[in-house]
Amino acid sequence: MKKRKQTLTTWIMTGLSVLVLAGALTIAGCGRVAENTVTIGSKDFTEQLVIAEIMAQIIEGRTDLNVRRRTNLGGTMICHSALIRGDIDLYAEYTGTALTSILDREVIADPDVVYATVQSAYAEQYDAVWLEPFGFNNTYAITVNGSFADEHDVRRISDLAAMAENLNAGFTAEFAVREDGYPGLQEAYGFGFGSTRDMDSSLMYRAVAREQVDVISAFATDGRIAAYDLRVLEDDRGFFPPYYAAPVARADVLATYPQVGEALNTLAGAIDNATMQRLNREIDEDGRDPVAVAREFLLAQGLID
Repeated sequence: MKKRKQTLTTWIMTGLSVLVLAGALTIAGCGRVAENTVTIGSKDFTEQLVIAEIMAQIIEGRTDLNVRRRTNLGGTMICHSALIRGDIDLYAEYTGTALTSILDREVIADPDVVYATVQSAYAEQYDAVWLEPFGFNNTYAITVNGSFADEHDVRRISDLAAMAENLNAGFTAEFAVREDGYPGLQEAYGFGFGSTRDMDSSLMYRAVAREQVDVISAFATDGRIAAYDLRVLEDDRGFFPPYYAAPVARADVLATYPQVGEALNTLAGAIDNATMQRLNREIDEDGRDPVAVAREFLLAQGLID
């Protein structure tokens, strides 16, 4: 498979992320500190927090192991580096992210092929195991205000081409530099926006709803899309790869504690896009605690007692 060309900015951000990680984890004392304990990490947005908590609670509920939580670590490369360094034992990753950002591969449209590709490569390169996917596909989604979409008759990403130079876009810092983000999007669609702003993911949705920006790089399973009456534009050129989420764990951890893999695989296919949107919305819009949301979901599904 042909490798994707990394931008200089991506490499710089990756290096800085690893340095930040090393310092942060040293201070936090991250890593397995006792026998019969596994450490779960997460990235720094709502979905990752609730999924990490779901994983933690199902391990606690179905095994005799203790779980150490190291959530909200940061972006993709921080969590990936923590995993391969042994500072965390597992976290939830997305197939498309692993394919393009970590393995530096070209986009593949078939979700089964993407999963098989990352599963094989991680085993060979990182001695890590992809367990069964949860069921939802949190792909990037170019999103606009609903009233904007109706006024300009915008339904597809390519519909923005004629007006793009006059539009303001709000992107997360990661999307702005990833090859499966804005740089690749410009290449695939042949246009860029008049201006872009780095925005925290928690601020993007409100900003586009209030027309402070015209376009954002939303996440397909984010509950705020429906809450703010936003419109996801069709990726009519098939640029974004599938981003099915699954637990990724170090192989040595699963060898030592096989019950971890058994417990996590009970989540296979248990969370579809609509369910993930609902869980995210309960936290972001209703102000609920991810711990409570995770427990309520697991109890409702009969996955824990």
